[in-house]
Amino acid sequence: GPRGELDNILRIHSLNPPSMEHHFVLYRHLMRGPSPLTREQREMIAVVVSAENDCFY
Repeated sequence: GPRGELDNILRIHSLNPPSMEHHFVLYRHLMRGPSPLTREQREMIAVVVSAENDCFY
């Protein structure tokens, strides 16, 4: 986190380390894999979805 503490998402993944690898594989595929959307468009969608879900990640 911004003050040096561990983000909750990383705390959860620390309970099952392989889950973090799978999470990042999925993230990389969604954000950088083949798509008609640009990376910027994908990031804008992610921001809107996070805001709608009241998620600050």
